[in-house]
Amino acid sequence: MNEKIIGIGGLPRSGKDTLAELFIKDGFYGFSFGDYTREYARKRHADKPDPISRANTTETSNWLRETYGPDVILKAALKEFEDKKAAGEQYEGLVLYSVRAPVEVDWILGHGGELIWVETSDEIRHERSLAAIREGELPTTLEVFKAHEDEQWKPQPGLPEEVQMNVSYVKDHATRVLENNGNDFEEFKAKAEKLIQSV
Repeated sequence: MNEKIIGIGGLPRSGKDTLAELFIKDGFYGFSFGDYTREYARKRHADKPDPISRANTTETSNWLRETYGPDVILKAALKEFEDKKAAGEQYEGLVLYSVRAPVEVDWILGHGGELIWVETSDEIRHERSLAAIREGELPTTLEVFKAHEDEQWKPQPGLPEEVQMNVSYVKDHATRVLENNGNDFEEFKAKAEKLIQSV
């Protein structure tokens, strides 16, 4: 693959999707691992009032990786990108966002890519989650919000490590960190665009 490869990680509501959208606007093809998992979770947990809650998407992600292999979502992303190029579309590169698994990190870095971690405080992220609840989610307290994230931070007992999310691994292997602890979009956009130009 000759195109630039960018991975973006961060905890929920950190601003990673917004950063990805700016890369896409700059000519990159974007693939969200989070969106892919949420679509499966909507079907898998359709009988629940919150099919795309953190707990349900975590369960769905683990099920996908255990059933089809740790790199199932990465393979879907790469196939989609190659299909677009085969159809004649051209891009500056590929941006993979909501990176949460070691196999994704290792592939990005192993192909000379950059891995960006978007850092935001728990309190600000929780405020954002309450202000922008997706259909299929329910509001939670800060304590529950953080407890559900802990299931993605490091592998949990009961399943092989390689099929689980390990967000701490993503953060530890990031090649760049972008702070996003404010609520001024223009300020964040300016910092993000400066970062995009540097990669």
